[in-house]
Amino acid sequence: MEPVATAEALTDLAPPDPFAAARARVDAFCDRHFTFRGSLRLHRAALGWDLLRAPANVVLAPLQILSRLGQMLLRALRLRRPADWLARHPLVFETDLSDRVAAHIRAELLPEGAEPHLPAYAESRGAMAELATQIGTLGTGAVLFKSLTPGMLSFAPAVALGVAQSAAIAAFPLGAMLGSGWYALFPAAASTGLTAGTMLGFAAFGALLTAFAGVIADPIQRRLGIHQRRLLRLIAAAEGRARGFSAREPYLARLGDAADLAATLTKAFRS
Repeated sequence: MEPVATAEALTDLAPPDPFAAARARVDAFCDRHFTFRGSLRLHRAALGWDLLRAPANVVLAPLQILSRLGQMLLRALRLRRPADWLARHPLVFETDLSDRVAAHIRAELLPEGAEPHLPAYAESRGAMAELATQIGTLGTGAVLFKSLTPGMLSFAPAVALGVAQSAAIAAFPLGAMLGSGWYALFPAAASTGLTAGTMLGFAAFGALLTAFAGVIADPIQRRLGIHQRRLLRLIAAAEGRARGFSAREPYLARLGDAADLAATLTKAFRS
């Protein structure tokens, strides 16, 4: 008579859970790709057309947020077909960097064939690079100009004013030393053309900087566990334990843009 299989024996015979295995690989994945060296290797992919795509995506990001809000509204109204159409046509360009990250996730993390929500994951990760740039300009403005500069739009006028001040001191008829004292009492004003040109230049530079901001942002996010939690959310969405992958970070980046615009307008009305 054959022995009756116990519950423990049946458990041993059960196939391993691929999503549990994926969760177990998250830490090693982050250690491999989101350290400084790992992120630097990833960002080699940005040395190409991404130099144009990444700035364009920064410009298009507010429209993508509106598209996502539109999808939510259409689904609430039970208009699934137009909502699905918007979801299939994101208003951002797919970058080589996001393709490389997605390829690593497919090959090393997710079970075969389980790769939904990767575009939303890429958008979420890209928004963190924008936030890193915004935090950088905020800190730089606080140190150099003692001013609130949450983005390039508010950062540029402070730079333009510094340029105008330096030029005025250098051109002071009685010499730069007396000019420093004079313009300390009566600060020079930046022309509208200089301010506008500086704003455009810094806006373009900030958008370009975002393409490589992840080299700094990735190790910090890994250390804080942000990358790990984001990947666990992605795995849960692929497994079906979550209702989808919710990209929260783009909304934070848009709040940063709003703060940048508000700071710029406040300074403009005060001057």
